[in-house]
Amino acid sequence: MNQRGVTTLELLLVVVIMGILSMVTMTEFFKIHNRAYVGAAISDLQVLRKAMAMHDAEWGYFPQSDASNMGGLISQLLDPLGQPYLKPPSGDNWRSFVYAAPDPADLLADYDLTVICNDHFNTQVTVHWDSKIDIMRLGPN
Repeated sequence: MNQRGVTTLELLLVVVIMGILSMVTMTEFFKIHNRAYVGAAISDLQVLRKAMAMHDAEWGYFPQSDASNMGGLISQLLDPLGQPYLKPPSGDNWRSFVYAAPDPADLLADYDLTVICNDHFNTQVTVHWDSKIDIMRLGPN
């Protein structure tokens, strides 16, 4: 009778291989997770930028006061009937939001929408009025 069982060395080898595979898988998962936060934040900011363009087309100017949260900006983006131009994004994709209004004295002034994403790198995304997007990683949490 040849009864051969699993030795401790074989079991240890299987556990090490499974650990390496799970480490590679989790690393790739976190990369996808980070890209998803940044992509969703960019998409939300583009929606806000388009609402601001509609406001500018209707009223002839961008919102004039700075806003440190999205609700403050949305409250300024109203059509002639007093209704908001858009349903605001959830804001779950970032931890901070800043709207820097253009200087009213400068007719060519630019505004900026800036957020810090909820990813592991604290990615700062800035969308300008002309669709230019700046992305900068501030560092890990």
